[in-house]
Amino acid sequence: MSKIICHLETQHHAVQFCLIGALLLGCLSSVVYAESGQTGLSLEQAIQNTTDYQQSQTIWATQHKIASANIHQSKLWINPELSITQTGFGSNQDQELSIGLSQPLDIFGERKAHQKLAKIAQTKMSLNEQIYHAQLELAVKYLWSQLAIFELERHVVQEQLNVSQDNLNAIQKRYQAGSVAEVDVDRARLSHAENVRLYRQADLQVQVATQQLSNVWGVSDKTIQIGLSPKLLWPSSTHQQVQQYLSKNLFEKSRQLQVLEAKASVDQLKVSARPNPTLNVGMNRIKSPQTSTENELMLGVSIPLNIFNRQQYGVKIAQAKYDVLEKQQAFYLKQNALQVGTLLTELQGLEVQFKHVDQTQIPLAMQVQRKTLLGFSAGKFAVLEVQQATLQLQEVRMRKVQLLKEGWQRAIEAESLSLGIQPSQVMAKDAIAQINQNLWQDTQALAVMDGEK
Repeated sequence: MSKIICHLETQHHAVQFCLIGALLLGCLSSVVYAESGQTGLSLEQAIQNTTDYQQSQTIWATQHKIASANIHQSKLWINPELSITQTGFGSNQDQELSIGLSQPLDIFGERKAHQKLAKIAQTKMSLNEQIYHAQLELAVKYLWSQLAIFELERHVVQEQLNVSQDNLNAIQKRYQAGSVAEVDVDRARLSHAENVRLYRQADLQVQVATQQLSNVWGVSDKTIQIGLSPKLLWPSSTHQQVQQYLSKNLFEKSRQLQVLEAKASVDQLKVSARPNPTLNVGMNRIKSPQTSTENELMLGVSIPLNIFNRQQYGVKIAQAKYDVLEKQQAFYLKQNALQVGTLLTELQGLEVQFKHVDQTQIPLAMQVQRKTLLGFSAGKFAVLEVQQATLQLQEVRMRKVQLLKEGWQRAIEAESLSLGIQPSQVMAKDAIAQINQNLWQDTQALAVMDGEK
């Protein structure tokens, strides 16, 4: 009877091994590109695909048209005012017809002040477009790095699944030889089942990250892959990219433009507070039944008396904003430089740990696990020692993945801050959707510049 039970168990295990073997073949097929050197989706290709798709929305072309129209609008003079007045409509009445034309004059340069604001707005818009594209590239880089990391994590879990299978096979043989208890086989089978679940979870992460990345250029491509080796996955170009962003000074230039805009607003308020005269030209025609028609030419100037409202409080408000912007700019530049420096230092330390784990700890842990399994098969070690060596190997492998995740997070944070934006704006799942939403709202909120008032 015991032989029959043992035979049935052997058949059950054989079927289970076949299923696991099929799963392993699927695992190997999904990661073989990483080892064969097949070229996958590069970061440059992902950025180019996204840029081409986003440019098809023509939002920036619309903003350029608005900025250009605002400059032309700011050059326009205020419209003249025509007034016609007549008294007396009967033939036996005195009649008086007055025709007048009033034209405000620009003596203190109010129209030039409006033109200056319009030109600053156009320059600011062009700079915002550069920041938008850099922000877009960072968001794509983050999604691309997530897919690359998840591919590595799936590969690591698949390697651990192979180790788990080897352990199960060795424990099964020792059990058949009567050297270990059945509960040890059950524990190994449970551990292996958990590794199968972890692989499915890692594979799901890859599928989701693949779709999230391809969605940003308007498709749902489940076939894209990156397939870089772990040594090439580290963000080694971050220091160079940070220096490039700092040399361009995009966000610093944007803040400088805000300061110039605030100062131009102060100047415009001061100019508008001055009493610009209005030239009045007209003609009076007087006609009565007793006398002939008389025409009189009128020429005059009206000057507003800015006695009560001289925009004195508006100027104070605009001046206060200008002063705060100047102080904020100096404070921001100092704090931002300190934050970027700290992140780069942390990134450098993480890279040292990553290389140490990849080049030293993982090979050593693999060697320990392999020797422990061989010793267990020869009857020199217990099941517990095999489990400990396997767990240690798994922890070291996952530590490499975790260090890579932290390294990319610090890299994106450093590049974002050097560009002048918050890292959360490019590391959110819907980052590009939010970037575009803000762009559309900014386009609708663009002010229409008035001509001279």
